[in-house]
Amino acid sequence: MVKILAGKEGSGKTKHLLKMANEKVASTTGNIVYLDSDKRHIYDLKHEIRFLNMEEFPIEKPDEFVGFLCGIISNDYDIETIFVDGLYNMVDMNEIDALTCINKLEYIAKKFDIEFRIGMNYTGKEISPEIQKYVFNPED
Repeated sequence: MVKILAGKEGSGKTKHLLKMANEKVASTTGNIVYLDSDKRHIYDLKHEIRFLNMEEFPIEKPDEFVGFLCGIISNDYDIETIFVDGLYNMVDMNEIDALTCINKLEYIAKKFDIEFRIGMNYTGKEISPEIQKYVFNPED
């Protein structure tokens, strides 16, 4: 399953993703991976969570990003949840690219029983209906 936490920059998406990741540690038997566009939040996560600073990897295109995630998954079949904090900060893409990427992640999620939680800079009125169906409210 792919779920997107969408909102304006500075609206608290990162805070919610960090909280969800840390809470997930107590309820999962599998592994958790947290991808961030920089290393600012490395110490905000519990040590059981694998943190990846995407600045360290030469990923520029959406297909490279999906391939990177496939590599992570192929190396660890115990991954249950992957958090992606700031997809647009990691990869240069437009909304069409994002939808293609999300559709591929949805396929991967179903095939390997992985949950993706993705933070994206958006406001409710800007999101297309195709992407809106993946958006969730962290308060739910």
